[in-house]
Amino acid sequence: MITRTIHNALGAVCPTLLVLACGCLYASAPNDAVIKNAGNFDWLTAAPFAPTFEVLDTESSLGPYASDTKTITLKDLVNMHGHPCDGLVTAACGLSVGLKILYPDGVIDRTDTGCVTNNSPCFGDIAAYLTGGRIRFGTQKIDPGLGNEFIVHRFSTREAVKVSLKPGIFPEEVLRLERAIRAGDFTIEDMRHCQELQWKYARELMQRPASESFDVKRMPTFEWTPDVYEHQGKRGDIVNKNILRETTQGTAP
Repeated sequence: MITRTIHNALGAVCPTLLVLACGCLYASAPNDAVIKNAGNFDWLTAAPFAPTFEVLDTESSLGPYASDTKTITLKDLVNMHGHPCDGLVTAACGLSVGLKILYPDGVIDRTDTGCVTNNSPCFGDIAAYLTGGRIRFGTQKIDPGLGNEFIVHRFSTREAVKVSLKPGIFPEEVLRLERAIRAGDFTIEDMRHCQELQWKYARELMQRPASESFDVKRMPTFEWTPDVYEHQGKRGDIVNKNILRETTQGTAP
């Protein structure tokens, strides 16, 4: 009898507990979804206009140009940078437009390209990874005066282009929230809301060709002057990049 009474009581209580538990789960779902989104690259790679990049490097630390190119996707950029974010997507889309001008054949020579961005960790990381530019070798520059803008330079041809996000593309509400968060005037809810809006903007940016969101212009008078860096050195893994081509042409000893 006692056992049956306890069983009946639990039977009455459990549905209530289940409803309460589900309610708690539902209430926390938006934040949980945002957190889980950070590790899910599907929304990046599945976007209709997610950029990809073909790059050329050398085959070893003292070797010639590699015989094959490599494909870089947004997933690779996330793994390098550390997280998916609006800055990463903005940089990838913008740089894809500029690099197509410098490399009309579609293959980016990462031994021959420099980049200039503001000091955003997102912009600087993505530009360096896609171009091969590095401050310590004098091939990456920081210009705090740049906004949502990128300059890419091809050393061998002396060509340079500047890519700028078109006015009105970046949401004003995101800009407002970012400023408040950087100033320390925010709640956790503000931070989560900002994050959701940033990813919404990033998704929308890849729903159309990048050329529709960015202006690009050539810089015929641009001169590359490396930023001052005390320990700047010569990049050793590109010194023999042309050795096989020179040998084929009969100019190498």
